[in-house]
Amino acid sequence: MPIMTSPSWRVIPSVRDLRTLDAALSSPSPDVLLSNVHIGNLVSLSSRVHAMRKNVFVQSDLIGGFRADPDGILLLRNNFKVDGVFTSSHQTLALAKRTGMRRYYRVALMDSRSVTTALQALKGFQGDGVELLPAAVALDVHAQFRDVLPDSEILAGGFIRTDEMLSALRDAGLSGATTSNISLWSEHHEISTRN
Repeated sequence: MPIMTSPSWRVIPSVRDLRTLDAALSSPSPDVLLSNVHIGNLVSLSSRVHAMRKNVFVQSDLIGGFRADPDGILLLRNNFKVDGVFTSSHQTLALAKRTGMRRYYRVALMDSRSVTTALQALKGFQGDGVELLPAAVALDVHAQFRDVLPDSEILAGGFIRTDEMLSALRDAGLSGATTSNISLWSEHHEISTRN
């Protein structure tokens, strides 16, 4: 049975290459984000993650062979045993809410207009949090998102390659980060960034 905690700071392994799944399962994170899966392997991958008492998240926009319609979202929860979704689709967020899955809105920050548009779209947002991409821009604008979403998690993702970037994100007050960089998943890093 997975755990559903939301610690004040965490690094979520983003598994783009399934050869790195074992490293993600060995990490101290209570969550694993499966970023590159298809419906043919999602059941077995979800089972492996749950066997390690971790939560399974997926980027629902990137699941091969999957359609994020009402039936598809129900299948994610009931058949594939997914605990939460990361998505840039408002429709998918609304459908996932009905299932009780945790929901994170992915926000691509390309320019000041995209920040303004995202902030307007998030008024009244009832998901669990947002993932701001890329992380370097998240550092600059996260406070604006915190003002709109005072009770939600603010995560950063995209181009997180160093311990220094993770430390900067944590020190700035973000809730956590998603990264596919295996070297940043280690327990040593988790301990060092908490102090």
